[in-house]
Amino acid sequence: MAKLHATAAVVIAALAIAACGNDDENGSGGPGMKVAYSNPVGAQPGQQDIVFGFEAGAKELGWTAKSIDANLSPDKQVADIATMLSQGQDGIASWTLDPGAAAGAYEQANAAQVPVVGVNSEGTGIDATVWWEINLCGADSPIAKLTEYIADEKPGSKVLEIGGPPVPSIQAYERCFAENAKTNGLTIVATAHNTHDTAATAQPIVADLLTKHRDVDAIWAYNDASALGASAALVAAGEAVYDGSGDGVIVFGQNGDVDAITAVRERRLTGTLDPDPVATGWALIKALSGFIGEDKVDDPPKELVVESQRWTLDNIDDYTPPRERRYTIDTVPLVDAPSR
Repeated sequence: MAKLHATAAVVIAALAIAACGNDDENGSGGPGMKVAYSNPVGAQPGQQDIVFGFEAGAKELGWTAKSIDANLSPDKQVADIATMLSQGQDGIASWTLDPGAAAGAYEQANAAQVPVVGVNSEGTGIDATVWWEINLCGADSPIAKLTEYIADEKPGSKVLEIGGPPVPSIQAYERCFAENAKTNGLTIVATAHNTHDTAATAQPIVADLLTKHRDVDAIWAYNDASALGASAALVAAGEAVYDGSGDGVIVFGQNGDVDAITAVRERRLTGTLDPDPVATGWALIKALSGFIGEDKVDDPPKELVVESQRWTLDNIDDYTPPRERRYTIDTVPLVDAPSR
């Protein structure tokens, strides 16, 4: 952590220089705006879909969009923000990996009159936030309703919880699931973290937990890759995955990845919570358009919430692949924030 902050200090000095651009280059109106997204982990399919939507939304407005992959490194993310400012970006979107490390970078962007829109992120220097509905916790939130689903299908379930890297948005998922699991009579018998974010690394983690907890009824994972790894571990142990009827262990992931949808159809996954990452990219452009460009307003919205969907075998025939969903800036599927 000391190394991270030392490096970040050097980058902040560079940011101060980058912030000296003129107003015409930073945050001014009109078409031809340049915007960039700080992608926390570019290898993840859901993140790739956010970039797809971000670029499509920018194209509708005649803007230019790009993405820089932080590759799960808070240190690199700070450097990426500096790069964006030095390139004269008019607006920045960012999924924050470390709020403490990124705060100075965001403040320098603000000083350069470059708005910052967070993705499932808030805090110092962030002007507005685009939330996934699944990231906002409350009694009527998608994760709360998922715990109700598990309780209805298998009352009193013993559950394994698989979290991920120590990123604020992921930690929020974990807290939300744990709180609502308790409310609905579920017992979390073990928690582990798949910090490498892949199915291959999740499988041995879950395999080890299954040797200690052979009677689990459900597994919840913070993303689809981890859920698919959990499913593979179950199958290797001779266990079945619940498909909506009969026996088997309920296995749920999040992200609505195409691989997860295939697994639901093949009865290798019970379901997934789909946050609609393509719509998220569109929503980022919609949020930025309140601060820059021809549609900017005096009091832009501080919060946009993208609607989520739960997919199981019961409704999987209604699924449309993310990049086949047709949106415009005015038709992004937004909802009111769940009570929290």
